Amino acid sequence: MPRKLRPSRHIEPVREPRPREVIHSLFVSCPLCAMSRKLEKSGRLAKLQGKPLDTVKGRVHFGTFDLEDSYLVQVRDCSGSRGHGFPMVGGYTLKQLKTMPEFDEMLAELKATCQSIVDSL
Repeated sequence: MPRKLRPSRHIEPVREPRPREVIHSLFVSCPLCAMSRKLEKSGRLAKLQGKPLDTVKGRVHFGTFDLEDSYLVQVRDCSGSRGHGFPMVGGYTLKQLKTMPEFDEMLAELKATCQSIVDSL
């Protein structure tokens, strides 16, 4: 015989009313990973929260990854508690990955995707 369920004691959180007007924003999808981000970062949320804005974030750009020194594969500590994120403890550069057979398939896919992006520009 199934157990009787008790009424839920869950309390709905109080939420701010949504704006009545529709606000459209432009987003860019990364052609490599398909992650999306806002095209123009204004810091609107920080302004609403009263945080100081040291720099204007501006338009999204793609030239920030240093091919020589940046880790393409990162090693992160995932043993922390909630709210502490996953601190990076190391990683592998593109040059290091090319010598590791377990990443051959991933690098071949990356190369093919990059080539198709270049071909379509």
